[in-house]
Amino acid sequence: MPVTRAAAIAALLALGCGGGGDDGTALEGIYELASWTSNPDDCSAEGGPSFEEGFYTHFFVRDDKFFGEFMINAVTCEGLEACRSDAAEEDTLYIGAFYFDEGSDDDGWVGARGGLAEDQDCSGTIRIATLTGEPGASVRIEERAHSVSGVPLDGEGECDFDAAVEQARGQPCEELVVVTGTFLEGI
Repeated sequence: MPVTRAAAIAALLALGCGGGGDDGTALEGIYELASWTSNPDDCSAEGGPSFEEGFYTHFFVRDDKFFGEFMINAVTCEGLEACRSDAAEEDTLYIGAFYFDEGSDDDGWVGARGGLAEDQDCSGTIRIATLTGEPGASVRIEERAHSVSGVPLDGEGECDFDAAVEQARGQPCEELVVVTGTFLEGI
């Protein structure tokens, strides 16, 4: 979905801008959704089809820059023509279903999102997603959810998102979402 510049800034600040490279990805392109599963109980295995699998048919993976920060977005679409149109809009930043700001094609691209309650405990859920694939063939996105609490405050007195992500990496995985796609065409 397209967003206003102010909303995009707020979303990126909440996500935390990473230190990803700026070489881009060879995984960029339009994909047909092959599967979208969810296991809301644990991460030991993929779950059954999720709601999204019945709603979206395609998605695109695109390199983007926003105020000089590199990111890769995976943006869902309700059809191939919608994906073609949205992916071609170079001046529009889409906050995709998944966002990646660190990594490489060889090691996988990683991005984190989530929300923290701005209370004395700074608790919430952090979702860490990884994008891997074979250029020109397929991609796989795995998103794992982790609960965090007691996150320290940053220099501005708010819950420190980067600290929450680090804490999440050491917590058990509570939910697994897996999205796979088959490459259709370049952007």
